[in-house]
Amino acid sequence: MRDSGDDRWIKIDRETATATYDSVLKAFNDDGGLPEDGLRLLIDEAKKQTMVSRDIAPGDVADLSMLRDAQKELGK
Repeated sequence: MRDSGDDRWIKIDRETATATYDSVLKAFNDDGGLPEDGLRLLIDEAKKQTMVSRDIAPGDVADLSMLRDAQKELGK
């Protein structure tokens, strides 16, 4: 994790920030892409942390169409 020298901008302690970063990192592919199941993982984690109980679809929070189009152009 990059050390900016001031960890207070997001108002969480370093341990929580590190755990969150490690958790989010698992959602992405090695090439930096975000598969739908990875996005679902992020949504579920955010729901737990914010105590939201309603269902949230991946399409409600992200539009991955430009990523998918770029991946097609690159042959991925």
